[in-house]
Amino acid sequence: MAKNLRPCFIIVFLVFYIYSSIPSTFFTADAHFDNFDSYNSGGMGIGNKYYVLQQLEPEYVKPNEPSKIMFSIQDKHGKDIHDVTVMVEIYSINGERVFMFPWTTLETGDFNIPFVFTKIGNYQIVLSILNEDLARNKILDTVPPPRTILNDSVNCNCERAVFNVSITETFGLISTLAIYGTILGAIIVLGTVIIWIFVSRRKNRSNPI
Repeated sequence: MAKNLRPCFIIVFLVFYIYSSIPSTFFTADAHFDNFDSYNSGGMGIGNKYYVLQQLEPEYVKPNEPSKIMFSIQDKHGKDIHDVTVMVEIYSINGERVFMFPWTTLETGDFNIPFVFTKIGNYQIVLSILNEDLARNKILDTVPPPRTILNDSVNCNCERAVFNVSITETFGLISTLAIYGTILGAIIVLGTVIIWIFVSRRKNRSNPI
């Protein structure tokens, strides 16, 4: 009985191994994004009210390639946020602000901003959310000066989140090949074990004790 169950345990183990080898982005999608990618994306809680998701589209952005910076601002329970006032800034790795989306009131917390990164490198995307108790008319369309500490909210009645993204020429291809190589390797291992089990059973049947 134990000998008959052993191949089943091996197959179940390998199925779980293959499942765990496949990146989670193959299976999961956030309710506010069609797909939530693992690269150039992030999520964090800010303040006592908000949880923010951010990602780039496409996932692997090359320099001078049109892209979208996507945001989903939710409450702590994952529900939609409406009538929110936000500002978005992009800083290069050397601290230079290269883009500014001024304070704007949006109907929903799910939005995106088109942008073209012109150079290879790492960037920091800063999302600022205005606190509800502040009069919006005084701040709409204003452009505050750049900051050294990106998440600093001094003199701003707001909450801030900072996300890191990377712009590269080749990482997308390398990452894709690595993912599919992992999946293919796991499938080959499973196939090898199944063949070994089949051959072993045939030998046992042809050579009964």
